[in-house]
Amino acid sequence: MLTKVDDRIWIIDTMALERPEIVAAYIIRGKESALIDMGYASSAQTVLKEIEESGIGSEGIDYLLPTHVHLDHAGACGSLAESFPRATIRVHPKGEPHLIDPTKLCEGAGKLFGPELMKRYGNPQPIDGARVRAMSDGEDISLGSGLTLRSVWTPGHASHHLSYVLEGTGTVFTGDAVGITYPAFPVLIPTTPPTSFNLEAAVESLQRIRQTAPKRLLTPHYGTISDAVDSLDVNSRSLREWIAKIDVMRRNGLSADVIAATLTKEIAQLSGHNLGALPDYAQVSIMISVLGVIRYLSFSEPHSDV
Repeated sequence: MLTKVDDRIWIIDTMALERPEIVAAYIIRGKESALIDMGYASSAQTVLKEIEESGIGSEGIDYLLPTHVHLDHAGACGSLAESFPRATIRVHPKGEPHLIDPTKLCEGAGKLFGPELMKRYGNPQPIDGARVRAMSDGEDISLGSGLTLRSVWTPGHASHHLSYVLEGTGTVFTGDAVGITYPAFPVLIPTTPPTSFNLEAAVESLQRIRQTAPKRLLTPHYGTISDAVDSLDVNSRSLREWIAKIDVMRRNGLSADVIAATLTKEIAQLSGHNLGALPDYAQVSIMISVLGVIRYLSFSEPHSDV
């Protein structure tokens, strides 16, 4: 489904895993058009259909801008690059090789998610390296009609993560620099996956977004947040509380499965649902985030050389 945010921005529901309001992509239209994030590879045809319905012609996407190369954000990038041959693909330098050759990305994701989920996510298509350009912190993309996107390096969730500010509007496309708030289950779930989650970098990234004087956040999971500054502050507190809870349980000898089950039950209760009503995609998000925190904590601990 395509929803108009304002005269310049549309949100695409990528219908991830054939479910609504899980993964969003965003179209920004000036004289040129950009697509920020694009969903799983299995969502490519849905995204393409919605782009066409937005009134953009077959060559109308000029920039494909995955905030990072995780499968729910960049999985469809290769397929869409084929459909929009004029489009330039911009990504953080660390993400470039994974768009050009997604083999290692898929291998890592396969170990994390397993074969059944990988089948549902789909495999990203490789992209001609000549079309992929590095996007560094603080670079501008002018779309014309007075619209300029500026990149903001926001590591923490991933070291190669970029958010985008639409200059002069107070609008920030956050990617996963902020946590998950599914509309059907409006409880903030920090997104802290392996292998590169880092608490200090994640909190600093929220502060970097705050320094842009944001008025609204456009998030991938899911939708528009109008109280931008308050939301960033809540995200920062939630991250610290999330890590502290997991650390206590880990030090008490609980396994990752038990920790995830405990937090899943807590989130279900906070959302006003029983545990059985919490959908599988939310439970997977919680489990992956727990694994990322455990890995971060294990590498953060001092280790004896003796």
